[in-house]
Amino acid sequence: MLVAMLYISGRFFKGSGEASVGVAQTSEYKVRTEKSALVKSINIVPGMQVKEGQLLVELTSDVLEVDIAKLTNRIAIYKSERDEKAKLANAEISYIKAQKGIEVEELDAEIMELESEMKMNEALTQEFTSSKKTSRDSPMSVKVRSLRQQKQRHLEAMNIKIEDVMQESSTEQHLVENQISLLESELKLLETEKSKLNKYAIASGVVKNVYVKPGEQVDSYTPLLEINPLHPTTVVAYLIGKKAVELGVGRIVSVSSYDQRRNSVEGTVIGYGSVSELPDILQKSTATKAFGQQVFIEIPVENAFFNGEKVLIR
Repeated sequence: MLVAMLYISGRFFKGSGEASVGVAQTSEYKVRTEKSALVKSINIVPGMQVKEGQLLVELTSDVLEVDIAKLTNRIAIYKSERDEKAKLANAEISYIKAQKGIEVEELDAEIMELESEMKMNEALTQEFTSSKKTSRDSPMSVKVRSLRQQKQRHLEAMNIKIEDVMQESSTEQHLVENQISLLESELKLLETEKSKLNKYAIASGVVKNVYVKPGEQVDSYTPLLEINPLHPTTVVAYLIGKKAVELGVGRIVSVSSYDQRRNSVEGTVIGYGSVSELPDILQKSTATKAFGQQVFIEIPVENAFFNGEKVLIR
């Protein structure tokens, strides 16, 4: 009887050759909220099929909204302060230029008047003295040079004052800019946190359960809903004899449909289970039950298998 059982298991169990058999299984996942929030709206119902990236639940947080509003107002105030400081600096520079400009214009007028008078004197005394010597040594020439020096000093003083004002304004605006940058970074973090409140489907599937309703306040890590993926993400293979030695953890295997061999994907062995009785779909004899060691294989989400489908593993 023992020999007959071994013969039947080896003859009729498909995993006894080069390939082993298994069952493709889905692993449902629950969508949870990371922090306390208010359920704003629910866009799905149990039994509804959803696509990857589809919005499932909209959540909002009063605490986040208040913090975002406060930061937005503070940033607006700092930006207004920055603009006002820039306007004040420009106004002060304009005042300095106007004030010194009057003095420079007076000096220019006086210089022009002296130069005109010098030309007239040179024309009258051209026959008696050298105009070149007169323009260099006369009291008027000395005064003109003195006035030009005064003008130059006024311009230098004006430039120094303008540079001081610009430097002071630049320092103040730099401090304000730093405050704005810090607040904007904090605001960006809060907005990112706010965007993460809404929950999207991480894979195509069918909604199994919805645990909340609109207007409900939920605590951190509260399950919101449960989704069954459309396609399996795990294969449970059953190995007999020495085959387990050939499938080490991390090894790449080929997983194909038992009925449509062209429907195939690559999977990765992720672990082992216990020796257990094969599911009915894998049994080839109702009189004699076959046993095998469970091997868990992870397969890509994008596949054409169905939940509970019989597959071959090579």
